[in-house]
Amino acid sequence: MRQSAASGCLRTGRLREHSAARRTDGPKHGWRRRDAGLRFSEPVGGHVPDVHISTLALLATGLLALSALVTGCGEDADPLESGDDYSVLGAVGELPASIEGDAQLILTGDLSKASEVAGLDRPSDADSDEVNEWVGDLSGAAAPDDDTARAFVPLPDALVPFDASPSEMDAQVGWSVVDVDSFAALTQPPEDFLVVSGAFDEDTLDEDLSEVDDDIVTDVVGEDHELNVEEPTAFSRIGAPTRLAEDDGRIAASSTTGAVRDWLNGDESLADDAGYGDVARALDEHDVYAAVLSAVQLGIDAAALILGGQVSAEELEALIEQLEDQLPEASYDTVGIGWTTDDDAPLVATAYHFDSEDAAKDSVDALRELYESSTSAQSQRPFSDYLEVEGVETEGSVVVVTSRPAEGAAIHFAYQALVSRDLLFVSQ
Repeated sequence: MRQSAASGCLRTGRLREHSAARRTDGPKHGWRRRDAGLRFSEPVGGHVPDVHISTLALLATGLLALSALVTGCGEDADPLESGDDYSVLGAVGELPASIEGDAQLILTGDLSKASEVAGLDRPSDADSDEVNEWVGDLSGAAAPDDDTARAFVPLPDALVPFDASPSEMDAQVGWSVVDVDSFAALTQPPEDFLVVSGAFDEDTLDEDLSEVDDDIVTDVVGEDHELNVEEPTAFSRIGAPTRLAEDDGRIAASSTTGAVRDWLNGDESLADDAGYGDVARALDEHDVYAAVLSAVQLGIDAAALILGGQVSAEELEALIEQLEDQLPEASYDTVGIGWTTDDDAPLVATAYHFDSEDAAKDSVDALRELYESSTSAQSQRPFSDYLEVEGVETEGSVVVVTSRPAEGAAIHFAYQALVSRDLLFVSQ
């Protein structure tokens, strides 16, 4: 059972009248990018393709002033912001704890900061031809003269739908990725949840969206997860409804009405979980502009091993024992990967949450050894071919490994290792 940390949250929604419910037209031909990730209303499981999934959002802290509608929550977290005010803790604080499960994947990023780090000009027009190139650069594509990309953001498909262009998404719901400053996304099959921040207000969401509940609208009229495969939307290629709401410059989108209602009410968030909260704080200490957080399943997945031939059950058991000997003796329950920069060179901060400060301290040497001397179960190459360790330190019950992408290595290798359950992210 995951520990929970106390921190209350209140959020008040604005009452809006949305008229003329209609079902939106499905996209015809969408745009393309190399990697695909989280999609609303579709099962997500197993191993994620290459790099993008997508992604998760913020924690409101605060006081409800008597005479005003104010959003806020906990004493050390702010709502989802961008620039100097962006924080992973704030992003995780936007995600309702009511979305439960053991396959949670959180993605968050500050698109404004990442664009600055990568030296990119942000497109402002959803119809611009530059949008696709901008998204590709943020997705970890290396510049022509660089071996390694300068920045990486784990973009959810909800922001860059595989089958719908930004202009089509804008036409359907009133906004697209070009309007987003930062985001937080959570996928827990069959439910997905997204929060974005930007210059949004009560008039942003398309007036023709249907009101499904107080302050909540939908792109498709129907029950949660109801399928309409003949009329896909920007958010769902199988035509399932996506619920949306705006509050204080942020928009929430979810496959379920209840999750959006919990977000508007400011109910308990995933930042109240000790693992997610402590990992988020540790990553914020390293000033990351994007991150992925996940609960960890225990034990080595035999199906994830690249064996290179037929092996007996006894040989497989011996191999698993050999691999387990390379792992820290103490178990950890939550991990987070954050991307930042140092003198224009990318850095990766990877945080591991243990159940005590002593367990974290006892695991420092084992984690360093794992990065520096062990081999990927996926590629059969040393992890040092991908990441060069800069330092290993503890922050309370969290161990943070700071590394730099090795020459010619992908900036998003750690993310790929996480979704494929490689040894860097396997706990005893």
